[in-house]
Amino acid sequence: MKIILSTDFSEENKVLLPYAIDFLKNSGGEIIIFHAYMDNVFVGSNCYPGNMDTDNYFTTELLVELENKSQQTMVEKTEYLVNLINEEGLDNITVRPVLVSGDPEEELIELSKKENPDLILMGTRGKGGKRFLEGSLVKSVMTKCDVPMLFIPEGYSWRKSNEVVYATDFNEFDINTIDRIFNILKPYKPHIHVIHFIENDEGPKEAVLMDELEQAFLKKEFEGEIHFHLINTNNAPLALKNFCEHNDISLSSFIAYRKGFFDFMIREKINKDDFLNLNIPMLTFKEFSK
Repeated sequence: MKIILSTDFSEENKVLLPYAIDFLKNSGGEIIIFHAYMDNVFVGSNCYPGNMDTDNYFTTELLVELENKSQQTMVEKTEYLVNLINEEGLDNITVRPVLVSGDPEEELIELSKKENPDLILMGTRGKGGKRFLEGSLVKSVMTKCDVPMLFIPEGYSWRKSNEVVYATDFNEFDINTIDRIFNILKPYKPHIHVIHFIENDEGPKEAVLMDELEQAFLKKEFEGEIHFHLINTNNAPLALKNFCEHNDISLSSFIAYRKGFFDFMIREKINKDDFLNLNIPMLTFKEFSK
């Protein structure tokens, strides 16, 4: 298994490390620790001379200093990750650093195309609690990367991802996506709760579709459990939050759709922000991914 761990070098991103190690501890594999150092230019950081921000004029000397500082930090982060792996007594996990200069979104997408990893792991917030990652990068890359992506919220304490909620809109790719969730979370033998929210004028059609989805998994073999829920509500975001709290959900999952013309004409019951606001890890799959 190959994982890209995308980091901005912030302390908040340390929560990513136990997840990367835990996914690979049984099967082994490679962790690519990735950083695009120009993201510090875009958001500003006290780590750099002059407490620079986006209004600074960047000289060649300053950019060289940025690169040198990033290279030094990459060495430190890589050594820290390797030491954690060694403390676990694991010899089946390798670590490879990838440091580039450029836009973090574009560089991450290009790296995923080149490396074809099984999973991309990243945080939902950047340096100093800024909303750079949460506001732009997270929502953008989840609809552009063909690779499944696991997002860990700031301050989240690691725990096994075995209670999972998967929100379905009865997409033709549901069965394939749920199969992939079972495969990715195989070490945890997950309990997947497939949910769909219905309103007062809905019901019979959705019940048939949910039953068809359930029947499909009666014929499958997988490690874990799967449950199916139709939830009648006029407030889907609140119902989602209550469901996750009641069932001690440790991870949410869904297919991330690109915004299109019809999205603005038809009110969505739940959207990406509703999942972000749960403050639990999110496992996302690109629309129509294979």
